[in-house]
Amino acid sequence: MTDAASATDLPALRYAGVSLRAWKGIGLAVLLAGAMALPFLVSNYRVFQFNLVLIYAIVLLGLNILTGYNGQISLGHGAFYAIGAYVAAILMDHFGWPYWATLPVAGLVCFIFGFLFGLPALRLRGHYLALATFALAVAMPQILKYKHIEQWTGGVQGIVIIKPDAPFGLKVTPDQWLYLFTLAILVLMFVIGWNLLRGRVGRALVAIRDHPVAAEAMGVHSAL
Repeated sequence: MTDAASATDLPALRYAGVSLRAWKGIGLAVLLAGAMALPFLVSNYRVFQFNLVLIYAIVLLGLNILTGYNGQISLGHGAFYAIGAYVAAILMDHFGWPYWATLPVAGLVCFIFGFLFGLPALRLRGHYLALATFALAVAMPQILKYKHIEQWTGGVQGIVIIKPDAPFGLKVTPDQWLYLFTLAILVLMFVIGWNLLRGRVGRALVAIRDHPVAAEAMGVHSAL
């Protein structure tokens, strides 16, 4: 491309004298500011509902990478979500861990379970993989209610966790603090996922989705 052609393309990437990338940054900053102000504009019950929205958004980030970018069918994603939630709840309820310290442990346990489940599922594709993940989703509630681990999981009653108060003497309700804390985790996970997909791993995931045979021929090990 010549310098003249490049010069003619530049105006299309700018609006009101500001580059397109800068506008995207401004839009994200406004969106984040609005999300941070939201819990102070609605009732505590609505804040609780928005907390659930943020939690599901974190779950969907991982599901989007697996299904959207990698093209693999998963009907058991909620099972790993349940494992992480129960690990965090058990550590808080039985061992008195602070809520923020349970997150890396819950993530590690989910990684181990996912790895162990993925080993026998490496050769499954399409409907067979979907059925395997569906079996995991159906079995997980029964496993969590199993009588020999009921003392840890709470059985059919589950585990009741008290909402933590805001640290540092912040004048916010527990629901508002949980919203802000969950929002921070969501932003962190989004940044990690964004950088992952823009790198070599992300290109490999998309290659497997678009044409697994060609990806294998180019040296992409689909089992990994």
